[in-house]
Amino acid sequence: MPDIEKKLEILYELLIDNSDVFIAELKELILDPTKINNTNKFASLLVELKNHIFINPLLEKIASADKGDVWLTDFLYAAINLLEECSEDDVFDVPENLINKLEDWILNNKGELSWKAANLLKFYESDLAEKIQLKKLEERGDFFLTYMECILGLLRYNRDKYIGLVEQIAIDQTRDEKLREFCSDLINNDPPNNR
Repeated sequence: MPDIEKKLEILYELLIDNSDVFIAELKELILDPTKINNTNKFASLLVELKNHIFINPLLEKIASADKGDVWLTDFLYAAINLLEECSEDDVFDVPENLINKLEDWILNNKGELSWKAANLLKFYESDLAEKIQLKKLEERGDFFLTYMECILGLLRYNRDKYIGLVEQIAIDQTRDEKLREFCSDLINNDPPNNR
């Protein structure tokens, strides 16, 4: 049997003949990431499978995470990408302390963790998310992508209210040049009837 045929047989076995068992096993691994040798590849696999059934266990595990967990940014990546594929009608459980964890990681950290936490927070259009995003935008010195995600979250929540803030940031010389360019692009690509 040619090599591709062997690979196809494995895929048929996992994704067709035993898909429910495979999905259940993946969900179990999400809840116990210490059993995963390469969480980066595992997160990429979840994203490639494009199955929204993984979002709730990912959010549950993220909500129970500690800042130093080696799998945390990989799981944030997977949750963000799966949420980006969802429609606005899809509903997911938000674990009780998830927003508080995201707030801590956004406001008290810098770099990849803060950026990915801000990226995940933008999906939670709420007064609390708005408060966190605004507070982060008051500071300087973090990775510009973190601020970009906060801006996107605010625009998702209330575009009319926050397009003026985007205009202010675009001309604020104390801001990172890439962030100012991002804001200028948002304004230039914003249809006039959205302003």
